[in-house]
Amino acid sequence: MTAPPHQDPALPVRRVDLRYFAIALVPVAIFWINAVITAQLFPADPGVPATILQDGRPWLEAGGRYRFLATTWFFAAFTVLALALLVRTLARPTAPATRAAAIGTVLFFAVLALTPTIRNATDPDGRRVYDRLGADLFEAALSRGTLPGCAAPDDRWLLGRCGEMPVVTLFDRVIDIINLLAGLGVGALIVGMILCLQRRDGADPETEAVVLAENLRQMRQQLYLSSLILTFGMLFATSWMHWPMQLVADSDRAAFGSLVLGSSLYMGTYFSLLILSFYLPVALVLDDRVRSLAERACRGGDGVPDSDPAKWRDARGLKESTPDHLRAGFALTAPILAAFAGGIAPLSL
Repeated sequence: MTAPPHQDPALPVRRVDLRYFAIALVPVAIFWINAVITAQLFPADPGVPATILQDGRPWLEAGGRYRFLATTWFFAAFTVLALALLVRTLARPTAPATRAAAIGTVLFFAVLALTPTIRNATDPDGRRVYDRLGADLFEAALSRGTLPGCAAPDDRWLLGRCGEMPVVTLFDRVIDIINLLAGLGVGALIVGMILCLQRRDGADPETEAVVLAENLRQMRQQLYLSSLILTFGMLFATSWMHWPMQLVADSDRAAFGSLVLGSSLYMGTYFSLLILSFYLPVALVLDDRVRSLAERACRGGDGVPDSDPAKWRDARGLKESTPDHLRAGFALTAPILAAFAGGIAPLSL
């Protein structure tokens, strides 16, 4: 009888100590702090008057809508990609407890992201996301647009009832959909990062080195994907913030633009901290594992090192160290750069 082929040590049964899923509590804390700041430190409505909108040319509203829908497509596609990659990862041999914890974490973040949607459903007159930039201004600007098939408030279109202001209804419905996708996408990013902490019980140092190298490669992939998704999330946010910009009178555009830019910078900071909150803990755990493994593998029977741990790590593709992980973290500045660009790029014109 032929013996079964040796399993590739880079693809073991994925098993992650369940305590590491507590890392997800760090982005939860960031989310909660953001909610507190938004609720208690942001103005409920800065009171930007609708009178700064120029008369005539209602078709300018469509320009902002096109950009909003374009960035919606991009952001939604990338969140679905993150979810698909996680599904592919969990389809590999995975310990049942690890798989259950992963799925539960993703669903938790989906529910967390839907909190504003649930709140708006229970309190239709409550705060909306655009209130921070002037509810009257946004509603007046978007109400100039029309939707095909929405001749009366009770008419229905793709996402439900048209409402008194169909384009405002469009905005609200799309935001609800993006909230769900963002929750699933961010949850997938967080879980994908935590799964980089897989271990193989009873593995010898050489096999463990192979597993660690795979973990580091996957962590880099998750970091790049996180930066990409949250950068497009920043572009999505700036697109709706700039939606009414072309309708604002020239004399008031710079003043309103400064308000939009300030809000964009805050969102960029929030998104960057969100990435750091689940990337750095995983990176530090892996760095400690690499260092411990190299020292253990290079220590002789008498307790005296018989080779250089640094050379041992380099020979097995484990070159990354804490400074390397921190340098990679500079990729997290991309959302903030996108926020700056949102104030000066053609997207805001």
